Amino acid sequence: MLNTRLLLIVLCCVNLVWLSACGGSGESASAPVVITPPVITPPVEPPSPTPEDPEPTDNIPAGGEVLITSAEALEPITYLGDATKPIARVTVVDASHAEFNQALHIEVIDPQGEFWDGQILIPLNKAVAKDDVMLVHLYFRTTYTLSETGSGFTTVFMEGPGPDFQKYVAREIIADSEWQEYLIPIQVGQAFAEGDLHLKFGVGGGDKAQTFEIGGIELYNYKQSQTLASLPSTELSYDGRSADAPWRAEAEQRIEQYRKGDFSLLVKSNTGDALADAQVDVKFVRHAYHFGSVIAANRLLANSTDGELYRQTLLNNFNQSGTENDLKWAPWAGEWGAGFNQQQTLDALAWLKDNHFYTRGHVLVWPSKRNLPDLMQRYLPDDPAQADPAAKQVVLEHIDDITQATSQWVDEWDILNEPFDNHYLMDAFGNEVMLDWFNQARLNLPSHGLFINDYSILSGGGRNAPHQQHYEDTIRYLVSNNAPISGIGLQSHFNDNLTPIETVYQLIERYHSAFPELNIRATEFDINTKNEALQADYTRDFLTIFFSHPATVGVQLWGFWAGQHWLPEGAMFDLDWRAKPNALVWQELIYQQWWNDFTGVTDTSGVFQQRGFYGDYQVTVTHGQSTKVFEFSVQAQGNNQIELLMD
Repeated sequence: MLNTRLLLIVLCCVNLVWLSACGGSGESASAPVVITPPVITPPVEPPSPTPEDPEPTDNIPAGGEVLITSAEALEPITYLGDATKPIARVTVVDASHAEFNQALHIEVIDPQGEFWDGQILIPLNKAVAKDDVMLVHLYFRTTYTLSETGSGFTTVFMEGPGPDFQKYVAREIIADSEWQEYLIPIQVGQAFAEGDLHLKFGVGGGDKAQTFEIGGIELYNYKQSQTLASLPSTELSYDGRSADAPWRAEAEQRIEQYRKGDFSLLVKSNTGDALADAQVDVKFVRHAYHFGSVIAANRLLANSTDGELYRQTLLNNFNQSGTENDLKWAPWAGEWGAGFNQQQTLDALAWLKDNHFYTRGHVLVWPSKRNLPDLMQRYLPDDPAQADPAAKQVVLEHIDDITQATSQWVDEWDILNEPFDNHYLMDAFGNEVMLDWFNQARLNLPSHGLFINDYSILSGGGRNAPHQQHYEDTIRYLVSNNAPISGIGLQSHFNDNLTPIETVYQLIERYHSAFPELNIRATEFDINTKNEALQADYTRDFLTIFFSHPATVGVQLWGFWAGQHWLPEGAMFDLDWRAKPNALVWQELIYQQWWNDFTGVTDTSGVFQQRGFYGDYQVTVTHGQSTKVFEFSVQAQGNNQIELLMD
């Protein structure tokens, strides 16, 4: 049995990948992050037997088929990185608990940042069918941690075999020294043979040593007799969710300070006399701050009912946009088939500009071999040291071509994407090629925003210290070498494991403190969860904390409609165009709470004064029989003293 299980895990782990959002949706596969092949260690041997087949506890509904018993869970397979310097050690210890008497004892020694860098794997002992509904039941406690919170954590996930490694849940569980019971419902979207699906615990996350125990691990399969909603579930939440969380008042004060400005309207007659008692009605038209979403060019231009709804929903909810995939090098070069072409892309960008959207381009250089277009592969052997130097010029010519073609339609670009694990070109030709890319872009984009963009900075609990440090080091290299970089992109993809709100703020502040001259933008925000209430609350709080930081310039969704989204459950509108709760809180914040109209009359000096959100306004002024409409803007760097001349 041991050899068979080891063979299974060798086959499924050698090419372990994690899918990145920048791969987009539709015609493009997501970009894999290749993990070093694991070192396999034998199953942990329990010191003594435990009951073979558990009876359901009071919390567990009857009728479930047992797929993992607590005894089987004490014999996991582990992959813990380099055997000479393992991420963790796993043993079995005795436990004093009413539901179990032994537990897995995990000592995390050298976490690498991503939870999947170290894994404890328990194969399912029976086959499962498509859409089967299951329930994980376990207990978790922390016995040692260097974290200031006093709590330890691990990530529970269920994953299929390669090459897809489909994940059906990724749930971080947290506890202090007391045992915490967890109930986690899961539904699988395809059938799996016995042994092909694994319940896993990720132990590689964070940057601090910790020791924790997991006991009473069981997995029940209810097949079609239960739904996700009908099974018991330990509530998903996050730190900072409560209505009286201290960060809320602080964020509100910052929004008042940094997102609003005083303005005055001086109303004069056509002869230059100040007009007292003129009626003034001011309507807010558009935020200066960017609340946006990416789009698909073919969907935006589609002559269909969904196309019309897509355009109208975009207009009703956002003031900033850009293409998800169309400006990536391969589709621009014609490698993604008939759904992508340059003229369609330019037409979509023109539509956005005609409708007053601030626009972003994504992306000029995604510098891994796997994410560069087919036309580049002849220059790029597997070994970067053998790469053809001619590749450097081909990249520069691409930058020149696409920026010339789009400069009038695109306001800012992601120049460099995901350098943490996309670095073939840097390995081949040195880090200075990054400087070349920014400098080449600036030639055709003299006043445009030029950004770097990466993932796992804010997400995953905000624990990925190696990734965060690499990003800071890369940005510092660019800044120190006078690259014309103007902004930092934080992708902001989340799942059920939601980063504490104050941690999000601390991370924004970290990059702002290090690079105070650079703007910061959430470039690819979504929350992939079935829990719509949780999704809505985190959307509200993430948007609030981001808006409150003075260095940020916007939040861009990575799509808004489930019919055109790389993770449909992360969308704000479902397939039938129902506005989900996360869409409603988005609208309530931006178009109600952070919206202002004003009405009144000018004083004896002909002046009307107010304090409002930065952005564009329309004002209607009536004096006597004369009425006139004006447009003006309240700007963060302006004096905002506007004269209005009546006829």
